[in-house]
Amino acid sequence: MKQTCYEMLTANADRKGNVVYYNHKISIQKLLRDTENLAFAFSRLNLKKGDVVTVYLPSCPQGLAAFYACSKLGLVANIVHPLVPVKLLKENLVKVHSKALLFYDVLLPDERQLADANQILVRCSIADYVTFRKPVFALYSAVRSHRIKGVLTYNALRNQCGNTQVCGSEDDVVCYMHSGGTSGTPKIVKLTNAAFNGIARSMKLMYHPTEDIRAYNLATLPIFHAFGLCAGVHAPLVLGYGVILVPKFDVNAVCRYLKNYRITCWSVVPAMIKKMFSAGRFDTAGMENMDVIWCGGDVLDESLVEKADEVLHRRCKRAQLMRGYGLTEVCGVCTVNNFDNYQKESCGKPMPLCKVEIWDEEGNVLPYGVEGEIAVNSLGNMQGYLDGGGLVEKNGESWVPSGDIGYLDEKGFLHIVDRKKRSLKIAAVNVFPAQVENCVKKLSFVDEACAVRCNVNDKPYLKVFVTLNTPTPLDVVKKSVEDICSANLIRYSVPRFVEVLDKMPRTDFGKIDYVSLEKR
Repeated sequence: MKQTCYEMLTANADRKGNVVYYNHKISIQKLLRDTENLAFAFSRLNLKKGDVVTVYLPSCPQGLAAFYACSKLGLVANIVHPLVPVKLLKENLVKVHSKALLFYDVLLPDERQLADANQILVRCSIADYVTFRKPVFALYSAVRSHRIKGVLTYNALRNQCGNTQVCGSEDDVVCYMHSGGTSGTPKIVKLTNAAFNGIARSMKLMYHPTEDIRAYNLATLPIFHAFGLCAGVHAPLVLGYGVILVPKFDVNAVCRYLKNYRITCWSVVPAMIKKMFSAGRFDTAGMENMDVIWCGGDVLDESLVEKADEVLHRRCKRAQLMRGYGLTEVCGVCTVNNFDNYQKESCGKPMPLCKVEIWDEEGNVLPYGVEGEIAVNSLGNMQGYLDGGGLVEKNGESWVPSGDIGYLDEKGFLHIVDRKKRSLKIAAVNVFPAQVENCVKKLSFVDEACAVRCNVNDKPYLKVFVTLNTPTPLDVVKKSVEDICSANLIRYSVPRFVEVLDKMPRTDFGKIDYVSLEKR
């Protein structure tokens, strides 16, 4: 059946279910009404099919309503990390030709920064949906804000009662996601309604819950993360689950939700599981309702899988940590272990209606056990990058070459060997070394720069190596690198460590050998 994400939601969501936000229950019925009214308000603002609405929000009900309203009207939701510096945000607005911007008052207290953004500005607030302490939240945001005239409020828009016709179609681009690209260079990925719905259908075919009961999915992954929005929110909603939105991962908050709600599914990245163990909170009675934990987005050590499974097997009926693999370009997931097909140290088999091949440099399919580039043909495939490219046509099918190295074993399980692309994850957020390096090289005394991941006590940080063309004191180098990166990049991209080298190590091809620097 051809549907938009909005149509799939309205046709399949459990109308008696809830979305939970800061421990406040928002009924699915209310979320759907707010989505309808927001779509009506967007149409009255003269936003038309194909126009871009930028969602500069954390995981929150306003972000979901905006996504589904865009799906209904054929608009494109440009989903941007809410901590991206305003300077970079403005560059993005121009690049995607955005016409409207939804932002969070607490995260952007000085609205004067947006005065020249040439956008329809919409202010969102925690107070829009909370009931307990609502006046406190509203007063807090108002007092610490520098507001400007002409800014609309989400509350005003969602109270404009009215209906609109579904203008969107299955093949429309429903959102722009931001990715490292398959080469490690930042890219804007075009994802369609069909891609989101395709992953939801694949998950339904693949996963069979222990009991047919109304339960919750714990959404600790952000909605600006393809895996977070698609597998963590959209798929659970259309499969009849309630969703608990966690805007910022916090161990104590997660434990409270596990204790107070019947959570049976949880989508995570490895760093979240590690934090739970580090705090001594993973082994909790709140896990007793868990049926499955889906884990992807980064390298997952087998020792961590075993450690988590030991707790789950002791606490639950059958729960298990299921490792998977995916990328933004395929809506976040394409292979995953499940109860029907599971193999240790693998990322599982391709999901239903998904194909994975291993290619050599010429795009030829390699046999089982031979390492090469992972290529994906999936219902979740992107339409392409905003600036073109990203797909390879082969035998009448569109494939996404992932830029990652792996192999398929004889049973069809995928094993990841290495990341060919250089993008890395810090706190589940994409960090792009090339972007950091280009920023650091703007310093007049820097000759070359190479940013790499380093681990301290199993926690990932960014380190940048530099060579100098002018002798400069180390403390000045460190301070200058921190200042220029803080001013121009998202905070996760600010290097924690800086080291000055006499010269950069080189590969046989004369390129900077970042692999050897990572090993340092």
